[in-house]
Amino acid sequence: MDELDNNKALNKDGRTDVIELVSGQCVVIQCNPDSGRTFIRSMRGERVSSEYPISYQGERLALEGSVAVKQVGFCTLDEGLYERLKVREYLSFWAELHEVQASLAELLSIIGLAGKAHERISKLSYSEKRLLSFVRSVVHDPAIIVWEDPEQNLDLESCIIVRRLIDELIRRDKAILVTCATLEQAHSISNTIFRLTGSGLVPVSVPEQTETIETNADVDDGEPETFNSSELSDQALRLAKLMVKTEDKYVFIDPREIHYIESNEGITCVHTKEGSFPCAWTLAELEDKLRPFRFYRCHRSYIVNLDRLTELIVWSRNSYSLVLSDDRKSRIPLSKGKFEELKTIVGL
Repeated sequence: MDELDNNKALNKDGRTDVIELVSGQCVVIQCNPDSGRTFIRSMRGERVSSEYPISYQGERLALEGSVAVKQVGFCTLDEGLYERLKVREYLSFWAELHEVQASLAELLSIIGLAGKAHERISKLSYSEKRLLSFVRSVVHDPAIIVWEDPEQNLDLESCIIVRRLIDELIRRDKAILVTCATLEQAHSISNTIFRLTGSGLVPVSVPEQTETIETNADVDDGEPETFNSSELSDQALRLAKLMVKTEDKYVFIDPREIHYIESNEGITCVHTKEGSFPCAWTLAELEDKLRPFRFYRCHRSYIVNLDRLTELIVWSRNSYSLVLSDDRKSRIPLSKGKFEELKTIVGL
């Protein structure tokens, strides 16, 4: 899921006039559900209040006519299903409609529904129905796939299936665009992210790690860095409280109460049980200050409190997320290169 070069069409205010879809890559639009629905409707050619130009292979993507129907596969949250049909019958219907020969058994196996091929759709769970809708959108082997918030309300097993399906579609050289609600989720899907706001589409930059950060992961003896109680030295005592400057005041935060820290569009934000606070320090500076308190730079845009970790989700061979113990059960992306290092740090 490599980063695309969409910045060439940026306006002076940082917005982009067009999103370029590229075969074998995924673009994520982070937005609220209503904006995401409007975005998808705009892509489908419906007349809505806002239009968001999409380019594919250097040309404006036109979604009118039979050519567009064959070229693009859509799946939206309000997708209707013929619930009286059986699962295999439903996919067979769409294959015939598109006049294609599809391997239905393979498709059902990919989404974990092979054992329910002859079950009525009405008896499927919500997550199973969504998975069926995803497969329906690709049954005609389109070049472009567009999914609206694919993980909304899905169980964890189905989320893992969706991530693996996205990886498989990328491997098959498809151009993919998905919307999602949170930046954490967006980062764990792709490095090519746009935030959809009232003023338009703004590319989300991923901060580069400095040379100091890169070398911290490898100490002289070649072993990954570990944490121990002796590190709670004078530095830890001096940092009993982290002072964070907000717009009109300073907030003192106990480092142990921090869940995670993220960097977005040049702004560092500290997330705690009491709320989220913008901070003047960079991630690199906070990583150094918080190291004695078992914080870890798990991604170019995130630092997590290791004592808040509850789960490690393996979406695919190259995609991971850390689940925290906060009220939201936040899922923080873990970079591919950090996976083995983190296992060593936590003693796995």
